[in-house]
Amino acid sequence: MLKIASHTAYRSAARSPSSILSKKASWVNTTRNISLSPHGSRPTSKDNSPIGTPIGTPRNRSPVRGFATSVAKMGKQDGVENKPPKHEMRVFENLLGEQRRFGVFRKVLHTGLYSQLVAMEIPPGGDIGDEVHTVDQTLLFTHGTGLAQVAGKERPIKAGDVVVVPAGTQHQFLNTGDEPLELVTVYAPAEHDPRTVHQTKEEGDKEEEEGIDVAPEWSRRSRQENETAGLVKLEGGPYDE
Repeated sequence: MLKIASHTAYRSAARSPSSILSKKASWVNTTRNISLSPHGSRPTSKDNSPIGTPIGTPRNRSPVRGFATSVAKMGKQDGVENKPPKHEMRVFENLLGEQRRFGVFRKVLHTGLYSQLVAMEIPPGGDIGDEVHTVDQTLLFTHGTGLAQVAGKERPIKAGDVVVVPAGTQHQFLNTGDEPLELVTVYAPAEHDPRTVHQTKEEGDKEEEEGIDVAPEWSRRSRQENETAGLVKLEGGPYDE
């Protein structure tokens, strides 16, 4: 039975790639260096089994979890803080470039008060995980080919395609090609811990099931709360940071 999270997606650990590509990402953030270092080698299917699960048969999920209120230790980026971002520009050069290797299954690039930017790389034979979450999601595919399964319908996807998944909608994305399926996804509001980096899908599933990878409380506040706290000023500042 598919279980719906209160604010974050739960992904199956039934079958997951055990490693990732060894190439290094070719883009950097010009405001702050964000390394997408390689780990492991390119994965392959062990038994050539069908990719993902048939549409309409979602996998089991973990029980519902709440917001993160304490510091976690697994799968976190060094130098990234779990707090509202500074009021400054951040640029990710060539983030939507045609061919690039992120080198990890998932890495949070930026978490704002109302949205979150995440890079993902799905290896051949892999999938994101059949899921439902209560935040909006926009997926921008930058490399590879795959299959989108959303709300009982499916269609092929390729580099250059953009898929919008409304909050509360079942969805699954499968890599059907021989190359990595790369994408940049925007959650609104945040879905993951701002420090999250997962080398594999299995690692991500484990952290979600254990309540480690969850969106912080500050990323779920209302506009009124942020304005009252002085985090958003219509005059553009000044800010105490």
